[in-house]
Amino acid sequence: MKKILYSMLMLAMAAFTFTSCEDVPAPYDDPNKDETGGVTVVPEGNGTLESPFNCAAANEFAESLGADNESEVVYIKGKIVSIVENYDGGYGNATFYISDDGTTNGQFYVYRSLYLGNKKYSSGVLPEIGDDVIICGKIVNYRGNTPETVQNGSYLYSLNSQSESGSTVEGEAKGDGTLENPYNSIAANKLASSLADGTESENVYIKGKIASIKEEFGTQFGNATFYISDDGTDNGTFYVFRTLYLGNQKYTGGDNIKVGDEVIIYGKVTNYMGNTPETVANASYLYSLNGKTAEGGSDTPTDGATGDGTEANPYNSIAANNIASALADGETTDVVYIKGKVASIKEQYGTQYGNATFYISDDGTANGQFYVFRALYLNNVKYTEGEVLHVGDEVVVCGKLCNYMGNTPETVANESYLHSLKCNGATEEPENPGTTTPDEGSLLSNGTFEAWSNGLPVNWKTATTAGNATLSQSTDAHGGKYSVSVGYVTSANKRLGYKETELEAGKYKFSFWAKATKGGKSQTRTGYTPVVDGKVGNYVYGDYVSLSTSWTEVTYEFELTEKTTICLVIMNPKNSSYSESQEILVDDAKLVKM
Repeated sequence: MKKILYSMLMLAMAAFTFTSCEDVPAPYDDPNKDETGGVTVVPEGNGTLESPFNCAAANEFAESLGADNESEVVYIKGKIVSIVENYDGGYGNATFYISDDGTTNGQFYVYRSLYLGNKKYSSGVLPEIGDDVIICGKIVNYRGNTPETVQNGSYLYSLNSQSESGSTVEGEAKGDGTLENPYNSIAANKLASSLADGTESENVYIKGKIASIKEEFGTQFGNATFYISDDGTDNGTFYVFRTLYLGNQKYTGGDNIKVGDEVIIYGKVTNYMGNTPETVANASYLYSLNGKTAEGGSDTPTDGATGDGTEANPYNSIAANNIASALADGETTDVVYIKGKVASIKEQYGTQYGNATFYISDDGTANGQFYVFRALYLNNVKYTEGEVLHVGDEVVVCGKLCNYMGNTPETVANESYLHSLKCNGATEEPENPGTTTPDEGSLLSNGTFEAWSNGLPVNWKTATTAGNATLSQSTDAHGGKYSVSVGYVTSANKRLGYKETELEAGKYKFSFWAKATKGGKSQTRTGYTPVVDGKVGNYVYGDYVSLSTSWTEVTYEFELTEKTTICLVIMNPKNSSYSESQEILVDDAKLVKM
């Protein structure tokens, strides 16, 4: 439905403005003929990276779309015939013709195409007549008579077989994505490139050497972004985007990465926006670094597995990880027993929810640890009083295991409990206890973003589509220790949403503090949507508010005429002439009745 609405919008815009190519100083002749009416070129290719369209096929495909309808992302291969505008013209894009043999025979019109890496041109090698190129992007039959790329909707995927950072397009794909035979970078690119925008692969293993580092691991976001290849050069690199640290954890300390390190990445890959093969943000992790896994563990997950899951012979943490990792998302085991020592505590036992979340391992370190998620207390009841957990406590957990989202081995929430607890007398504060009772002077709970669960701020996850942004924890806080970082997409608005809440009729004031993370033009917009029968209604917004890299207070007042269930939302808008998409930070949110 979104694609249909988008196409209708684009048709309406084209009918209203007709601006796409009016300033191009070139006649709209048949692009499949040369100046003398030469031979028609045979269409070849299917538009994938493995089999790009030739120019005749691109022209034919564009004509099949009908007037002004845009295609999905495709790949087109050819030689540059002539250049209308090169990349150094000031706009960061270029306009030129390509054909199979470098003549005007069967040429295709590449209109305002971005540079390597789907970026505006700032520096680098300029294309020349005769260069071999692959173009990636959307195409259109403008006004029904000009097949071309969509303005700024395509980019130069490769120039003379060189892609962004100089990586070659050609190369031998190796591996099958298993731990025993991981994909190399070429195979990972091939897998991701085969996916449609918005789809993700199953979990796979990818092996390589770090070729360059865009963002190394840090304690603020706990992830890293870098390129890997077979030999540690820019040859055939694959983009590892926001991958977590060893043990599938956010980075808090330890060895950091450097160029030349050998790594194995485990997680999902995607073809972002249909043109950027990469790992899914925060859905992959550093399985091994120079042969070592979490805290020096083996890079073979089955090493050290013991037990059969019975009460008499419980699984250890490594065996529990192995069993859970083999499950498909949504699948669970029968009830099993797992033993270990508490390695760290994410949420301590308390009387509000009666459960706890923590990690266990054989020796009480992060080596080979297993994630115990929302386990009930002794005797399979909610905690009301008694001993709490400490790092080093010896425990046996009884319950079901799952592989959450296909990438997180853990116990099923509230379907496991402490079978036994042997305290060692130590004391340990939970990682982030927080609170979910209403904040002082506010109708919201955890508006301070101090309480987190399973990587998300407590109460800031909606059951509806109101909250659709990717969220992560930030230590750049307006107050307290944490704020929430709200992710963005350049082509769509993203929203941080507070859980569905029933409010009485009356006037309300919603306020929070926000800041940009990169500077430049940044905005946010606040509002709400009513929720009826689990479905959102129309969004009601206030004005846009400009943000800087300093904390800015944002306020929004609204009135409800009757008791209503709503989701409060904070928008991180898409790219526009007023705002450049970037992550924004939000903290200290309050809702009061006026």
